Amino acid sequence: AKKEAKQRSLCNLEVKPWEEEQDLMELFNKIKSTVKRDGLVWGENCALKPVAYGIKKICMTAVIPMSVSMDEIIEEILEDIFPDEIQSMEMTNMSLL
Repeated sequence: AKKEAKQRSLCNLEVKPWEEEQDLMELFNKIKSTVKRDGLVWGENCALKPVAYGIKKICMTAVIPMSVSMDEIIEEILEDIFPDEIQSMEMTNMSLL
């Protein structure tokens, strides 16, 4: 039972902004500094990858314990915290650590 309590997951996330002019590094840092949960650890760096028409997306990671729902975090970010700055955010991969 002790081992299960310490299990964590690595989540790969993609964040797409509304506009191409948006400062994605600033948005990445705002996500990391604003969204807090017990056991949630945001990755230190991110990658900016092209989507289309000059728009780029943020590819970032987070480590969460089993007690935290990444789906709930994403929903809160999209609906409550950054609805005007983030068009979509999705988890592209999740793996146990």
